[in-house]
Amino acid sequence: MDILLIIVSLSVLILVHEMGHFASAKFFKVGVEEFGIGFPPRLFGKKYGETTYSINALPFGGFVKIAGEDGGAENEIQNSSSFSSQKTWKRTIILAAGVCMNIIAGWIIFSAVFMAGVPMKLAILEVFPDSPASTADIRANDFITSATYGEKTLKDPVQTNEFIGLVKEAGGNPMTIELERGKETIVKTIKGRVNPPEGQGSLGIGLGESGVAQKGFFESIWEGAKYTADVTRMIFVGFFDLIIKIFTTPDATKNVAGPVGIVMIAKQATDIGFVYFLQLLGLISVNLAVLNLLPFPALDGGRILVLFIEKIKGSPVSLRAQSWINMAGFFFLIALMLFVTFQDVTKLFK
Repeated sequence: MDILLIIVSLSVLILVHEMGHFASAKFFKVGVEEFGIGFPPRLFGKKYGETTYSINALPFGGFVKIAGEDGGAENEIQNSSSFSSQKTWKRTIILAAGVCMNIIAGWIIFSAVFMAGVPMKLAILEVFPDSPASTADIRANDFITSATYGEKTLKDPVQTNEFIGLVKEAGGNPMTIELERGKETIVKTIKGRVNPPEGQGSLGIGLGESGVAQKGFFESIWEGAKYTADVTRMIFVGFFDLIIKIFTTPDATKNVAGPVGIVMIAKQATDIGFVYFLQLLGLISVNLAVLNLLPFPALDGGRILVLFIEKIKGSPVSLRAQSWINMAGFFFLIALMLFVTFQDVTKLFK
């Protein structure tokens, strides 16, 4: 059921993106030939006006077929209502509308997270190799819910400074730590190092406090907007940093997740709690927006770039050139998807 919820939720985010293209095309009275839920083969379709609304066999997102989108002639819809005959600014808005919808979806989701609130917890962000924590099978993304040494016990929510103080007090003596790992509660007895390597600490873990205090409706909307802006900026920086590192760092893509990896990460989030899953959905929605806005062939950003080139040169880019460029971009994206999927599957069996 968790996996089904994740697949449906990710499909909804893709549909939200396509709904942006659909709504903006309708607003500008551009012909929409089909709005499909899922991908062909078609299971069911009903035509209302000029548009066929279909339900398809492959339940992963959906698509919008806009008349004249490829620059060709349309049989059923007049050329005056085709995409290719519209002014550049209208076509740009239609192409960018999907990105905007994903940003708005992220904003709504983040606002809902602030309204609901996230329980404050002390998270383990990193476990250093060959450390006491690594030997005790303490893992990144575990939450510390209790820590005991001698007569002193720290209870959830454990504060970072209090936990560090308790670890220093224990020194090289054993202490007990209770961890939350997904839906499991795990108890570990661990001894710290008296002289740990620089920057690692006695146990060899990196800590961070997670959680969001519950806020009122209007404050949540404002905080959601600020958080969405921050996340969008960080994802843009992260994408360009990744592109640079691909050419300079051999293992730069090892932490990149494809569809399988995203589903597994989402599964971990649902195990922790539904609010964490919501927060992850918001991040994925903004990721989709940023990814589609990149000026790369076959993506919305690449198609917007073509419109700007046409505007500058004063004449259309040939359909043949667009087709070849988009085809090359499409095959590159498919190859990249297969690569990261193979990487995700390989990680599952490690």
